[in-house]
Amino acid sequence: MAGLTLDTAGALSAARELGATGWMAADLLLAIRIGMAEGGAERSASAPAA
Repeated sequence: MAGLTLDTAGALSAARELGATGWMAADLLLAIRIGMAEGGAERSASAPAA
């Protein structure tokens, strides 16, 4: 996930505002990170070679 960052504290706060606690909040953060990684991989795969 080079170049991708996640405001973990902010994401955890948002998860708690959505009612997620404990492992549910951790699962939500993991899903966000996986989505970020997949989006980054998709962008780099579709970028034209220099």
